[in-house]
Amino acid sequence: MAPLLARRLQCSSVDLDREIERLAGRGIPAIFAEGEERFRDLESLALAQALSGAEPTVVACGGGVLGRAANRDLLRARARVVWLTVEPSAAAARLRASGSGERPLLCGGPLEERLGHFLEQRGRAYAEAANAVVETGGHAPEAVAERIANDLTRSGLRWDSSAS
Repeated sequence: MAPLLARRLQCSSVDLDREIERLAGRGIPAIFAEGEERFRDLESLALAQALSGAEPTVVACGGGVLGRAANRDLLRARARVVWLTVEPSAAAARLRASGSGERPLLCGGPLEERLGHFLEQRGRAYAEAANAVVETGGHAPEAVAERIANDLTRSGLRWDSSAS
């Protein structure tokens, strides 16, 4: 999604999970083997680096990034946040289709239930952080990116750090 939106907005994109893996020199399951706190430390570092530039960048954040107050503060100060919503069953189907359903925090029960649990647990933080909310269920990624880009154009909202 982030690269599609970035192309429409004519800016760069960053996937935090890929940046975390780059910083650690190994995959996410191996990082989680050291403990979730280690992953969250790397996530915070990757987020700070992604938002440190002067040019607008679309950042694909993981679902737990808002769990730390420092990350929420940084996002409020340096970013515009779009919460991409989807029903847990649709999210589970997407994860299975992409081969991403084996994330460490998603193990330990039916995928739909785990996703529903995280949505319930994190929903308030997502809602508070979001500048915009976009339902993605049943929509192609290209259509979602187009909607976000159009909404930005219509609202006049700038996505760089100088936006008011």
